[in-house]
Amino acid sequence: MLACKKCLYPINHPFGLELYNGVCSGCITHQEKDSINWEERRKALIEILDGSTKRNKSYDCVVPVIGDAEDYYVLSLVLDLGLSPLVVGVNDYFKNDIGWHNLHNLITYFDVDSVFFNPDFHVYQELIKTSLRKYDSILLPFHNLHTAFPVHVAHDRNIPLVIWGQNQSVEQVGKFSHLDSVEMSRWSRREHDLLNVEVDTLIGNGAQIDTRKLNYYRYPAIKKIARRNIHGLYLSNFFRWDPLSQNSRSCQFGFWPEPNSATFDPYERAGSSVYYNIHDLLKFKRTGYRKLDDHLAREIRHGRVDANTLIELKSEYAGASVEIKPFFKWLGVSESGYQWYVEHRLAAFANLIKSGDVNESAVLSKHFSLVHESSGFARAPSKQFIQYGKGI
Repeated sequence: MLACKKCLYPINHPFGLELYNGVCSGCITHQEKDSINWEERRKALIEILDGSTKRNKSYDCVVPVIGDAEDYYVLSLVLDLGLSPLVVGVNDYFKNDIGWHNLHNLITYFDVDSVFFNPDFHVYQELIKTSLRKYDSILLPFHNLHTAFPVHVAHDRNIPLVIWGQNQSVEQVGKFSHLDSVEMSRWSRREHDLLNVEVDTLIGNGAQIDTRKLNYYRYPAIKKIARRNIHGLYLSNFFRWDPLSQNSRSCQFGFWPEPNSATFDPYERAGSSVYYNIHDLLKFKRTGYRKLDDHLAREIRHGRVDANTLIELKSEYAGASVEIKPFFKWLGVSESGYQWYVEHRLAAFANLIKSGDVNESAVLSKHFSLVHESSGFARAPSKQFIQYGKGI
């Protein structure tokens, strides 16, 4: 597989990765971080905020969250900027007890108002079944919701800004410069967050559901957003973004990291019952690489992984097996249906599938002081797939 000679990112990244003399667009854009005057970028953000906020008497912005470590960092920045946020989220029904703790703690620690949407469970499951069958993906229905519902809330409540954390198309593949200050848009959502699979693609010859229940899966009409002058900003365009370093600091706010067997990063998507299991396996099937490779490319760019560490981490995690049977039970698939799917759709990956549904505890990687510092906060989940948790 052709890859960047510097960070080793495979070029078949779904966002599109370009090579220039063997070095990828992601590495080239990452180098901007060393030349950008980030204090000036912060001032530019404040100018934008000064011109947009105070239109709504109660809230300056919507902050979409899932309870991830990045959400802690984003919310702390938003509050430090003096903004009054309305935290908005969608229940993905995939959280374990760690995930529910992290979400509830996020809201209570920062003492913010929040709005959460629990989608119709039958509709959600039907969309996941179709997404799995047609696209080898289980997260597309959630991504449709997560990237649309907060915008609906902003529109309906006349809140001028939606503030996101990182723009992955910039941070991962360098599709734009940080200085472009790319904003939220339906086009970017479709191209990058949804991989060109909006919810209407999942119905018709797919999921047979009442389309009236899909409103929050769909992005609001562009004319409606423009009429109310709603903008979506990415903080990674205005602050030097370093996920591992930032996420490690979320522990001081009560965030619980969760070690996993698929990668050394215990922060990203901690508390998910699927992210490093069935989702990671399907990602490998679709693209030929796993979440570990995303994290390795990121850490090479940030200078924390050298050639020797790379070999050690690959040896430790590259062949990690995953638990997928609990997900199929959650989806309501019969034992025979599960066996059929494994034999016909995952036959080439049988060596990566754990037998049965035994949940084995992982341990923190021995690499990175940023990870070691979290050892006192790390947890192993006691229960998976909790549909409704404390505080929601």
